[in-house]
Amino acid sequence: MSAWKKRAVKERTKLVNSLTRWRVIRKKSQQDLCRDVGSAQAQLSRIEVGTTGLSLGLVLDMSKALDCELMVVPTELRSQVFAIVDRFAQERELDLGPRTTPGRKRGSGREVHAGMLASRTPVGMGAGA
Repeated sequence: MSAWKKRAVKERTKLVNSLTRWRVIRKKSQQDLCRDVGSAQAQLSRIEVGTTGLSLGLVLDMSKALDCELMVVPTELRSQVFAIVDRFAQERELDLGPRTTPGRKRGSGREVHAGMLASRTPVGMGAGA
């Protein structure tokens, strides 16, 4: 895989992790988000696990449905913006208790906590932002 393709996959993964984190913080199931954006739940599931890509239009629709904004941030402000967004997200996550993962109807019973989501990257904040 070429270097630019690896970088693109890494940045897409960060973006999807951020969207997933905000979906959990906003207490929306995959089905709720799909209803808001007019997409299939199976497609969102594949996007969140990384088996399929997503279009810019879908990213914009998802971020709007999650009350988030995609933005370009000057490099010199990047660390300050990360700190603000991360602090805000952590405050919201404190209110979240354990919950079962939406869509796991087959009795897996796996608990998901918002803190388990690895991304601490705000939506639209890739390495090049």
